[in-house]
Amino acid sequence: MATWDTNTQPASAASLLVWEPIDTARLLESVANDAAGANVLFTGTTRGVTAGVLASRITTRITKRLTYEAHEPLAAAVLARLRDEAVAEYGLTACAIVHRLGAVAVGETSVAIATSAPHRREAFAAAEWLMERIKREAPIWKCEEGADGDRTWQHPDSGQHPDSGIHAGSESRSKPRPVLVDSFGRVHTDLRISVTDRCNLRCTYCMPLDVAFKPREELLSYEEIVRVARVAAGLGIRSIRITGGEPLVRREVAELVRQLVTISGIEEVSLTTNGLLLEEQAADLRRAGLHRLNVSLDALNEDAFERIARRQGLARVLAGLAAAKAAGFQSIRINAVSIRGLTEGEIVPLAQFCRREGFHLRFIEFMPLDGESSWSDGQVLSGREVRDMLTRHFGPLIPAVRSDASQPAIDYSYADHDIANGAMDAAGLPMQAAGVGFIDPVTQPFCDRCDRLRLTADGQFRNCLFSTTEWDARHVLRTGGSDDEIARLLDDCVLSKRAAHGIGTPAFERPARAMYQIGG
Repeated sequence: MATWDTNTQPASAASLLVWEPIDTARLLESVANDAAGANVLFTGTTRGVTAGVLASRITTRITKRLTYEAHEPLAAAVLARLRDEAVAEYGLTACAIVHRLGAVAVGETSVAIATSAPHRREAFAAAEWLMERIKREAPIWKCEEGADGDRTWQHPDSGQHPDSGIHAGSESRSKPRPVLVDSFGRVHTDLRISVTDRCNLRCTYCMPLDVAFKPREELLSYEEIVRVARVAAGLGIRSIRITGGEPLVRREVAELVRQLVTISGIEEVSLTTNGLLLEEQAADLRRAGLHRLNVSLDALNEDAFERIARRQGLARVLAGLAAAKAAGFQSIRINAVSIRGLTEGEIVPLAQFCRREGFHLRFIEFMPLDGESSWSDGQVLSGREVRDMLTRHFGPLIPAVRSDASQPAIDYSYADHDIANGAMDAAGLPMQAAGVGFIDPVTQPFCDRCDRLRLTADGQFRNCLFSTTEWDARHVLRTGGSDDEIARLLDDCVLSKRAAHGIGTPAFERPARAMYQIGG
């Protein structure tokens, strides 16, 4: 019998995935410790009879055997990540997960979770949370073999029901669903698509004052972008972020949104903007189906705004935010770059503004992607320093439960519960529920969980903001290349991804392109 991991031991496929029956008593014993007031065991067992609905009638399916398959290193890495997240988020004293592979008889345990915590509530909640996340995220495929001989493969998050019209003797092969996995086991589900390198600001951390933009004919058309997005969705991309430059300077970007949201497999389409043109376009974007807005706003003082953006426009940004709320956007994030010697005085005012308006604020460390190549590590105002400033002003910040393990931000909520005036955010929640987050790519890199890929406005795939290599999708698109060729190009891009960007190390090489040329 394998030795299982608890949260204090390193992950390994041998301990998280087994091929023999799971010894649940031993699993529960492995997490017991003196600090625990509660030990909880959750198990998932295979069922012999499944009820469903097919063609408006209730049906039942008799299953005689189930088989589980996985890419073991990748599946073990995901299980270990989920386990570690549960430990951190629920304050567990120990946690162990075991998933069985191979043939599993009806009535036997296919997955078991053991948790220990000081109190029962946390132990139960963590185990339940883990079971649901494993179903959705673990790259483990299940084959149900019916009594009539049919076989149906199902990925955990495919949503496919066994009663989906599979005829006796046939086999449905949704297994394995294509995924973009790099050599370090990171699954890529997010694609950032830049639609232009042009912008109506000249922010110091992004663009030079004097800039030569790409000729229009070198930029991908909306038709080409949608084609790439469809191919990417077929490879497991689930979310798309439209970026620039400033995406709203490109005409009819709402029409691109309208096409992207209809692509099968795409679950979210969002857009990052500086807000200058948002007042005029917010309603159209909402009607087109845009799910979420990210608005860059580094200062609320006009002088500070102009020092950073090197253009006027603060009033227009604020009007754009008001228009976005009026249009019905429920999820608006404010992105603020922190630069030492420039933005310290804006941190608390931005937090006060976002708390009042119900926006989720995120502070981003200054990265070496400025257009004038003047970045130095001395200009980095770290996320920790910003967090300390907010704590001194507002009181403690409470770590928030992470709904998406791959997100770069570490989010917090305010503990002061200052809602005496009854202020609510756009979703009808108390204003502080919007919270604050920190994206710290320089001092606390999050490369280990990065799930992002990028498509530049001129049609180049990039696997990292700091990549020094690009893969030319535009050439494939404009020389009669097939969708399979685009898919292979994207797969090559992913497989070439490095373990980390290397900022601050001797091996770091600054990319030739600045932020506006890549896409934020």
